[in-house]
Amino acid sequence: MRLSRSRTVTLSFTLVALIAGYGLAGTGVAVAIGVLALPALAWAFDNDSGTFLILATLLVITIGIMILLIALMAITH
Repeated sequence: MRLSRSRTVTLSFTLVALIAGYGLAGTGVAVAIGVLALPALAWAFDNDSGTFLILATLLVITIGIMILLIALMAITH
């Protein structure tokens, strides 16, 4: 697969954000950045059907709901 300029920039910024997040705050922040970067990577690398973009968006929403429920349980406990 040949990388266009936009794909190279997206991949570079994602890798820099992951490395900086891990270096400055640890594994949790690196995982959060990785999950939040999925739609951007899907947008850059998806084919014409859009399947990867839809799955990445659903994964981000699912993980976000889980985190919000865990936070809600921690607040109310």
